[in-house]
Amino acid sequence: MAEAATGFLEQLKSCIVWSWTYLWTVWFFIVLFLVYILRVPLKINDNLSTVNEGVPPSEYVQYP
Repeated sequence: MAEAATGFLEQLKSCIVWSWTYLWTVWFFIVLFLVYILRVPLKINDNLSTVNEGVPPSEYVQYP
């Protein structure tokens, strides 16, 4: 009887570990999907291009 309980607990433990691993993967893909869907409302491309426009080329930067 004790072996059956130990086996059940080990199986339950491995199931929990397995599920958390895949939950993190699902969460990651959901975040990627939301960024892809919301890229237009968030204007991600415009924000990145604005940041790059403010950086002068290296030949114009004068070092002391």
